[in-house]
Amino acid sequence: MKTPSTFSKLTAVTIGLLFFASCSKEDAGLSNITSERKDNTQALTMNETVISSDMVLQDRVNGVDYIISNNIQVNANLTIKPGVTIQFADGAGLQVNEEGSLTAIGTNGNVIYFTSKAGKRSSWKGITVLSNSGKNVLSYCKIEHGGAANSFGTGNIIVGAGTNTGSIEISNSEITTSGSNGILLSEGSKVVGFVGNNIHTNSDYPVSMHITDAVNMDNANEYSKNGKEFVQLTGDASNIITKDIMLVKTSEPFLISGNIVAGNKFCIAAGSRVSMDYEAEIVIDGVAGNGSFCAVGTSAQPIFISSVYNSTGVWNTIRFRSSNSTNNKIEYCTISGGGSNSGNNDGMVSVVNDNGGSTNIVVRNSNIINSAGTGIFIQNANSAYNKDIISANTFSNNVKGNVHFE
Repeated sequence: MKTPSTFSKLTAVTIGLLFFASCSKEDAGLSNITSERKDNTQALTMNETVISSDMVLQDRVNGVDYIISNNIQVNANLTIKPGVTIQFADGAGLQVNEEGSLTAIGTNGNVIYFTSKAGKRSSWKGITVLSNSGKNVLSYCKIEHGGAANSFGTGNIIVGAGTNTGSIEISNSEITTSGSNGILLSEGSKVVGFVGNNIHTNSDYPVSMHITDAVNMDNANEYSKNGKEFVQLTGDASNIITKDIMLVKTSEPFLISGNIVAGNKFCIAAGSRVSMDYEAEIVIDGVAGNGSFCAVGTSAQPIFISSVYNSTGVWNTIRFRSSNSTNNKIEYCTISGGGSNSGNNDGMVSVVNDNGGSTNIVVRNSNIINSAGTGIFIQNANSAYNKDIISANTFSNNVKGNVHFE
């Protein structure tokens, strides 16, 4: 298994140390919450483990209104009024189950504040939403210091897990200083009305989601100072993805982690930036599915598909597996840093025909660079490709050659 260079390792460690040093300063004084809202001397302690009937939490005092001491299962409608401040004891949290809902709507001058009693990252489990109720809303809220161990994942806000899907509106809120992710979103779950949020200073990703949900991202939110400044996209190599995948152009680059097996359309919009995680791979499957891949940029808005750090052989390949779709196009793209997969089919872009299938592909006006294998690998038998595939593209620093025809 390949490992990053010594320089890359040292660079990563240095960046990490600088990040966490800055985090300790950031944690001490975050924006828009006045100092008296840290005072918990008049707080009401909630020792409930289950909320089974509708409940409303009011703004009771000038300081902390409530201290939650357990992980509360919310099985009814929980409404939190503007100005409420809630502190969570270590290991506490809110878990909104299928029959429950959470409505926390503050105002521009009177936000709702979810924080930790200990005043540090990973103190509490965050807000977990396993409900698809239309009443689930977080608006003009501030959520900080979550990310403690949780059976549904880690983050300030966790939406769905496994077969339990969730849905919530999140708008005009500050999501910060999680010990892991800002927002963790499972396959089939939804964040709607996702605008006006400031997601910053979280230890891992601002947002981590299943790749099929990437279509819901846009430029209506602000991201900064997170430990990993990407929107992470995940999938499961053992399961073919039958939904369309659409990566839109956003200010925050995407990071693909793991192996994505696309059994339907996979499109990347012009101007997009996509980073590939260590040993990540995209398979366009025409054997078990009807996979196709379209990454068509323009000269003014090229597409960048690159490694998560600057090196060769960090990620594996974009593999076309008997995909005969006329939608298979790579144009005005720069593809770099891949080619780490073992065996003979080691192109950064690979065309492989299994089970007697065939593949159709067009690659033009693109830069294919810094592959640890070949730039493009093509199995000639049953493959159709543009005959100017060599002259129509630019190649450099591909260790085993630019284009290999098997």
